[in-house]
Amino acid sequence: EGHSKRGAGIVRAILAKRGFRSKDIETIAFFFFFHLLLVKTATRRDINDEETAIFCARTIKDTERLKMLYLLSVADSIATGPMAWSEWTAVLVRDLFLKIFNILEKGELVTRKALKTVEKKKVRVLSATSTPYERQDFLALFNVMSPRYMLYTRAPDILKHVELYKSLKSDGVAWQVTKTSDSNIRNVTICAQDSPGLFSKIAGVFTLNSIDILDAQIYTWQNNVALDIFKVKPPPDPLFEDERWSRAKKHLKSAINGKLDLGTAIKERVAANRSFKPPMGQKPDQIVVDNDTSDFFTIIEVFTNDFPGLLFKVTDALYRCGLDIRIAKIATNVDQVVDIFYVRDLDGQKVDSPDQVSSIKSAITDILPTS
Repeated sequence: EGHSKRGAGIVRAILAKRGFRSKDIETIAFFFFFHLLLVKTATRRDINDEETAIFCARTIKDTERLKMLYLLSVADSIATGPMAWSEWTAVLVRDLFLKIFNILEKGELVTRKALKTVEKKKVRVLSATSTPYERQDFLALFNVMSPRYMLYTRAPDILKHVELYKSLKSDGVAWQVTKTSDSNIRNVTICAQDSPGLFSKIAGVFTLNSIDILDAQIYTWQNNVALDIFKVKPPPDPLFEDERWSRAKKHLKSAINGKLDLGTAIKERVAANRSFKPPMGQKPDQIVVDNDTSDFFTIIEVFTNDFPGLLFKVTDALYRCGLDIRIAKIATNVDQVVDIFYVRDLDGQKVDSPDQVSSIKSAITDILPTS
């Protein structure tokens, strides 16, 4: 712990003895101190949130330093090993780099520009409609879509999501699985009537079917429709992937209808999988409740040793605390997993009172296995 800070101090002393200019010493020490900034931010924070890129831009300050830090981040991660660098991480870090670069080049984004972006997107979506009736449908849906969804969702994806939404009436749960350029990642878009604990149920169904969540963007439209977009690792057996997805969808419908007790089903699955062994030399659990980083969300970070059903149990605990999960990210921290959640209470407010923070930490601690 603290190797970034210690490294910066060491390099300052070494370079001063060797006669480097003070300006160069500070630049190199900066890279030591912040060498994890881009990777940690990309994997643990919502990079679509304007605040995230602005915070990084204010820290880095200029484009040349950003370019060097990006190269160092890539090299350092690759040298660390496959757990620290993958196609998924590469995409996240690259996207964050481009967002920060854009801010440093053009200045911090303002609401007026965001509004223009949304209006242009609406025009592109409407231009794809073929009849006045279809156009009226889209205009009505624009009124219930959240501003955040409109800002960060591409126009072609909005068109696909509306088609998914239209199929919701006949099926109860609309589900679409698509492959990405990374063969080890799938996009799963789920459209369903919103209900308390929906995210926890989805997490439980994925656990039941050996599907690991990497990232989740959760949108709730004003007509009480939830549109949840997950990036996941595919089921372990590629030959029977379609069958596994079909079974997972049936499990989700049963869980939503109350016909499937996920807690019991996961417990039985874990009991049958006797190959799982807890890691040796476990690091202590850590639960961080952050009300400073985001203006709109409380960010909860759970550092713990992985075990089957972890994500389901944590999200179920958050649901029982009366919290609404809006964004979830799953990362690694050497030999621990880090589950990160952007949450608000059911009134749409941050949870920042000491009593609330204490009850959240207690609820999560209670579901973690004792060392």
